[in-house]
Amino acid sequence: MQGGLDPMTSVFHAQVRKAGPTHGHDEEGNIRPKAHPANVSTVYLGDIASTLLKVIPGLETPKMEKRPGFNEQSWKFGANSGDLRISIESKSYWGFGLITKCYFNTITLDGPLETRCRIIFDLAATLPHNPWEFSMNGSFNRKVGNLRENEEVWKSHLLRAREDLFDLIETVKEAKGDSNEIEIARNALADDNAPGVMRALARLEADSVEIVVEDVDPDGAIFDFNDEAPLVDLTSEEE
Repeated sequence: MQGGLDPMTSVFHAQVRKAGPTHGHDEEGNIRPKAHPANVSTVYLGDIASTLLKVIPGLETPKMEKRPGFNEQSWKFGANSGDLRISIESKSYWGFGLITKCYFNTITLDGPLETRCRIIFDLAATLPHNPWEFSMNGSFNRKVGNLRENEEVWKSHLLRAREDLFDLIETVKEAKGDSNEIEIARNALADDNAPGVMRALARLEADSVEIVVEDVDPDGAIFDFNDEAPLVDLTSEEE
C-alpha cells in the first residue's frame, strides 16, 4: 500500500444526478454519441460516466460489458487508456430505479496510482457536486457499502493528487526559479484546476528553452575557388 492507497486498483461509488439519452451502442457494443448511425440501442450514461470519459486522455472507444435492456440506465462498460483500465457499472439502489437519483455508478480503475488519483481529481473538480454525497444514505449503507468509507476513498485519492501536483510545482520552481507562471500554477492548484497547473508549467518550460543560433553572414556565403579547383563541363558534346 502507498499511503493507505492500493498500488493497483481503486473502487469508487458515485451518486448520479442527471441522465438522459446522450449515447448509444452498436452491434459490437461500442458506445457512440446518440446520433451515430451504427447505434442499435440507447444508453443513459449519466453525468458521472459522461464526465469521466471526457477527463481521461487517450481513452479508447468504451465497450459494453453489460448492455442495457428495458432499463436503459442499467449497464456496465469498460475501456483502456494506455496502462489504465477503467470499468463503470450503473445500478439502482433505492426507489425501484424510477428516477435518475435512484442510481449510482461504481467506478473501478486499474493502473498506476498517480494516474488514478489524477483522473479522480479531474472528475471531482469538473462535476458540479461531490460525487460521494448520496441522495439516500440509508439505502446506500444497506445495499452498496459504507458511506463514510466510500467518502474517505474519494478524499484520499484527491489528497494524493494535490500532493503530486504540489510536488511537481516545487520541482519545476527549483529547476527554473520562481516566476509568475509558478504563481499561476499555485493559484490553479488552489482552484483544483489541474489542467491550469500543467499549462502554466508548460509555458514556463517553453520560455526557458534556449535556442542556439549559429553565426550567419548577412550577405550570404561566398565560395572561394582557387586555380586548382576542377571544372566539370556538363554540356552535351552533340549539337
